[in-house]
Amino acid sequence: MYVALVVDDEEIIRKGICRKLKRFFPDIEAAPAQENAIEALHYIQNHPVDLVFVDIRMPMLDGLEFIRRAKQYHSNIQFVVVSGYTNFEYAREALKLDVKDYLLKPIDNKEFREITERIIGELEKKDSTTKNESIVRAQAEEGRFLKKNRYLTELIRVDSSIDTVELLKDLERIEISFPNSHFRVISLVVQNIREVPEFEDVSGLYVLQFAICNIMNEVFMNCGCQVFAHEKNENQFIAVLNTDTALATHFIYEKTKYLTDLLQNIYSLKSYAGIGLEVSRAEDICVSYTQAAESAIAGTMLGGKPVELFQGEEKQKFELQFLSELEKNVLEGYVKSQNEEGIKKFIAKVFENCREKGMNYTSIRTICFDLYILLLKLLQEKGKYTDLAVEMLKQAEEKMRKGIELLELEKFLADSIVSISGVFDERKKGSGKVLVEEIREFVDMHYSKDISLSSIAGKFYLNPSYLSQLFKKEMNIKFIDYITGVRLKKAMELLDSTSLTVNEIAEAVGYKDARYFREIFVKHMGKTPSQFRKEEEK
Repeated sequence: MYVALVVDDEEIIRKGICRKLKRFFPDIEAAPAQENAIEALHYIQNHPVDLVFVDIRMPMLDGLEFIRRAKQYHSNIQFVVVSGYTNFEYAREALKLDVKDYLLKPIDNKEFREITERIIGELEKKDSTTKNESIVRAQAEEGRFLKKNRYLTELIRVDSSIDTVELLKDLERIEISFPNSHFRVISLVVQNIREVPEFEDVSGLYVLQFAICNIMNEVFMNCGCQVFAHEKNENQFIAVLNTDTALATHFIYEKTKYLTDLLQNIYSLKSYAGIGLEVSRAEDICVSYTQAAESAIAGTMLGGKPVELFQGEEKQKFELQFLSELEKNVLEGYVKSQNEEGIKKFIAKVFENCREKGMNYTSIRTICFDLYILLLKLLQEKGKYTDLAVEMLKQAEEKMRKGIELLELEKFLADSIVSISGVFDERKKGSGKVLVEEIREFVDMHYSKDISLSSIAGKFYLNPSYLSQLFKKEMNIKFIDYITGVRLKKAMELLDSTSLTVNEIAEAVGYKDARYFREIFVKHMGKTPSQFRKEEEK
C-alpha cells in the first residue's frame, strides 16, 4: 500500500484532495494532512511517504524549498504541486526539481485521477534496491549540507587555521559568495529548543533548526541583504548579512527584535539575539561574530533584553571580578575535606557578591577561569588527573555558548567541584565492559556522523585518555581503529550492493573528504574502492 501526504495551508484544499484520494484510490493510505511545510518535513522524516501533493505558495517555507529539503531525506518520493492560475509559471519552475506534474485550482477530478494513476504506475516499477540507494544518497546530501555549515562556521572563528582566501573559494564552490563590502553578524541563542513538543525527538530537532535558519533568512532577506543563516551549535544560529551600503543600526535592531518575537509566536521559543558591529572585510566577519555572540550570551545568562547591541569596549561599565586569596583558601579547604555543603554555599556566595557589584559576561568567564586554575593546582599537588579540571572549564564554556541561565551555571560549577573533590578520597571505578558496550552501540548507529574520541568522551562524561585506555583494554583494539573498521565494513557493503559513486559512499559512511577515504581504504584493504567493486562484480 502506498502512502500519500497532502500539504496545503488552506483547509478546504487539504480536505478536498483527501476526499478525492479516498473516493478514487481507496488502496492508497492518506497520511495526516499538514497545513505547513515545516511540520510536513518533520512528518516525512519519521514516516514512510510515497506521494506528496503540495501547495506551491505557503507562508514561512514555500513549496519549492520544501521539495528540495524533502528530497534530501527520501529522493524516491513523488511530488505533485498544486497552484492557482496566478502561480502557473511558478508551478512550471517546480518541474525542474523533477516534480511529476502540477494541478491547477480548482482541481479537476479527471485530471486528478489521470495524474495519480500514472504516478502510482511509476511507483510500482521501483524496486527495493532503488529505494535503499536513495536513502544512502540522502545521507550523502546531508553530508554536503553539513559541509556548508562547517565552512561558514570556520569563517566566523577567530582562531581559524584556514586561510580566508582559500575558505572563500571553498564557499564559492558550494554557491556561497559575498559580493558586497559591508558585513554584519547576528547571533541568536534559543533557550528552550528541546522543549517544543512537535520537535522533541532527534530528527524533529534537525527540522526545527532548519526552520529557524529559514525564518532568519526571510526576516533579513527583505532588507536588501545577502543573508547566510546557519546553525552553529545545537541552539545557536548565525546570520551573516552582506550589503552594498551600510544599514542603520536601529533598523537591524528592529528586524532582529521582530525575529525573536516571530519565534516566540510560532514555536513558543524563548530566544536572545546579539548584533555585532559592521565590518568592511570578509576576514573581519569573525570580529563581528564574536561581538554578536557575546552580546547574545550575556542577554541570555543575565536575563537582559531579547536583543543586545554590542556597545564597544569603551562602553563597558563593570570592573572584572576575581576570587580573593581568602576565598581561594576557603574553597581549597572545602575541596580537600570533600565538604559538599560548603562548596555549594561558597559558589552561591561568589555569584551573589558579583551580582551586587555588577556583573557582565567577561566577569562570569573570569570567575570560571579562576576556579579552574585553583582546581588545577590542587590536583597537580596531589598527582591527580588534571583533565577533570580541564573538562569542567570546557563544559562551562560550552554551556555559556549555548546560553545557559546563570543559576544553572552556578549549579553546574558547584556539582563539578563537588565531584572533583571526591578524587581526594578514593576514586570509584565502575564496570568497564558495560560502558564500552554502550559506546560500541552508539558508534554502530552513528558511524556516518562526525564522531571522534573526544566527542564520545564528552557524551559519556569521560576523560578522553581514560576512555582510550579502557576501550583498548576491553576490546583489544584502539578506539580510532574500531571506528575505521565499522566504516570500512559498511563501505564494502555499499560498493558491492549499490551503484553509488565512491564519493557518495565516502559521504554516507562518515568521510567528508573522499580522497582521505580512498587512502584509508587502500591502507586497510590493499586496493582502491573501485578495484574492490570490480572484483566483487566478477
